Amino acid sequence: MKKVFAVLLTFVIIFSVLVACSKTDNNNGNTPPATEGIITKEAKIKESNAINFIESQYTAEELGLADIDKNYQFMIASTGVEYDGEKYVKVVANVPVLNDTTTEDGKQTFSMKTYGEYFISFDGETVLMKDQKTGEMKELENRYADYSQKGDANS
Repeated sequence: MKKVFAVLLTFVIIFSVLVACSKTDNNNGNTPPATEGIITKEAKIKESNAINFIESQYTAEELGLADIDKNYQFMIASTGVEYDGEKYVKVVANVPVLNDTTTEDGKQTFSMKTYGEYFISFDGETVLMKDQKTGEMKELENRYADYSQKGDANS
């Protein structure tokens, strides 16, 4: 009797796994499907070097951050973005903002307010800044040659 029960239980488990694996759409169309990000491995300036490039080559005025009286932090997007058919590494200037909500264990939560978005083309030839009010892109002076001469760029 125990062997029969064990065999039946095995079939139930296998059937359950197969049913779970075959289910492909569980969001009922409420959320868009996830898209793959653009891997930035091919970019000339990426990761922490992209942050260093923006911080060291442009002033707060040029980056539209001169009037920000908060301590902003530059962060790099985990994947690249595409704009007008070109691939870019994205760097943002964020300020942590305390939320009104807490976690279940009573800890404060934070979110990030973006004050600037900057895009460095994979080839290092173009640097764009997104206007936070209009959403329009503005090309910044390219200072990659100065940056790479200092030995700061990725090899």
